Amino acid sequence: MSTPTHEYVLQLDHLDRPGLGYEIFTLMEQNGVDKIAMEAIPGHGMVIKFRCAGDTEARRLLELLPQISGVQAVSFRDQMPHEEREQELAAILNAVSEGIIAVDHTGRIRHINPVACLIFGCREADVTGQAAEMLLGDNPPLLRTLASGQSYHLKERQFTRQGRTVRYLSSGVPVPGAGGRIIGAVATIKDFRQVEEMIAKVDKLRRLTTFDDIVHQSENMQRLLQRARTVARSGSTVLLRGESGTGKELLASAIHMEGLGFSAPFVAVNCAALPDTLLESELFGYEEGAFTGAVRGGKKGLFEQADGGTLFLDEIGEVSPALQVKLLRVLQQNVIRRLGGDREIPVNVRIIAATHRDLEDMLKTGRFREDLYYRLNVIPLSIPPLRERREDIPLIAHRLLQRICTRLHLPQRRLTPEAAALLTRSSWPGNIRQLENTLERLVNLTDAAEILPMHLQDWTEVGALPDTAITGADALTLPLTEPWPPLKQLVATVEKEVLRRVLAQHPSSRAAGQVLGVSNTTILNKIHEYGLELPRR
Repeated sequence: MSTPTHEYVLQLDHLDRPGLGYEIFTLMEQNGVDKIAMEAIPGHGMVIKFRCAGDTEARRLLELLPQISGVQAVSFRDQMPHEEREQELAAILNAVSEGIIAVDHTGRIRHINPVACLIFGCREADVTGQAAEMLLGDNPPLLRTLASGQSYHLKERQFTRQGRTVRYLSSGVPVPGAGGRIIGAVATIKDFRQVEEMIAKVDKLRRLTTFDDIVHQSENMQRLLQRARTVARSGSTVLLRGESGTGKELLASAIHMEGLGFSAPFVAVNCAALPDTLLESELFGYEEGAFTGAVRGGKKGLFEQADGGTLFLDEIGEVSPALQVKLLRVLQQNVIRRLGGDREIPVNVRIIAATHRDLEDMLKTGRFREDLYYRLNVIPLSIPPLRERREDIPLIAHRLLQRICTRLHLPQRRLTPEAAALLTRSSWPGNIRQLENTLERLVNLTDAAEILPMHLQDWTEVGALPDTAITGADALTLPLTEPWPPLKQLVATVEKEVLRRVLAQHPSSRAAGQVLGVSNTTILNKIHEYGLELPRR
């Protein structure tokens, strides 16, 4: 008889009867099977790992086992349940952005993820099974947690090994076993460089939250910011309107910082980024056991987190009608109720909402509640797109260039006046977000200290913009004779003729839209309104 060398895993679903296990193991022994491990599955049956000579013997066992009374089904599995759990846990630990180290009750390392290996400059195979001091230095707080059962939070550690200084922040918790006995401990590790980068990012966001950080020189932005400064001190609900990428969250932050609750939290959520059920739990929080996966002790929602401060609801037009009803109740009564809870929690939160949608059109079609609209639209502020404040584009571009170069650790670049003029001529349908992406592309693809028009022509669509000036022979002549025609008629005459001439030179709605600084949809609507046709190419 050949020596069993191949390993297999079988799952047996069976009824619970006396002697069933004995019969199963006897049958396996009679067929030359070497049992390795067995694990019970509550309510289902058992999983057995075994060795046998090969596939033929394993398939024969698969046919014989169902003949035992009480065995309902037999199937192969890839792994034992505990192996699957261990693999899933390892995958989760290896995927997180922090270092993780787990020790057993003797203080020896049982698991270390790749991030921790990177921080400490080690290999998993070299440290697994070793004493924690070998990796963490003398008297690490993780071993004190193992001895005392007391957690610790963000302890700073530093030591030098082989000429390399390791500086990190560590938090640790004990791992309790049966009867409360401590059977191990787990530490999370943050490289101090990561912490410094996080602090730098937070500081950057904080510097961007004042009115002084909003660069501008156009009159319409000056008027907008004057109104925003005035309403910031009132605490009333504000509705920000504007196209995507115009900086609605930046203005919301500035309003918060100018308000009376500037020292309280400013909490922002993009309502379009989360499905309804998740958005609801994020906004209102939930009690323990409210749903599968709810954390122990429940969780505060964003309304509670922003108490005393500001909650910024971006893309409010994407919220479903069902959730709109719950938002309306908060605005009316200043109380929230967590998911799965039965008590009302008072909240004092200023709401700043924002949208690029046409809410008035959504009211007509029933997609947005009229009562919620009036609760939100207390103080409406509209942010103009870049094409309506072109004189601001050079200032914004220079500021963005500085920040991009600093973030990428590159030498500072500057725009020549000619390049800035080209940027100013673009319509920027994506607004500041598109402008920033374009500049970052240029910074990455050019080494020159000055960004020239040729760089725009080589690496972006901006340099290819056609000349938008209409002068000389292209000048319009209007029939201004008495009695004077209505102003609306004059405007329509000019608009139609300009559109006809631009389309003759640029025969596509998109190209014409770039020349005139509007979207291709606007061009198509005007073509239909005036009975024009796109020229054939």
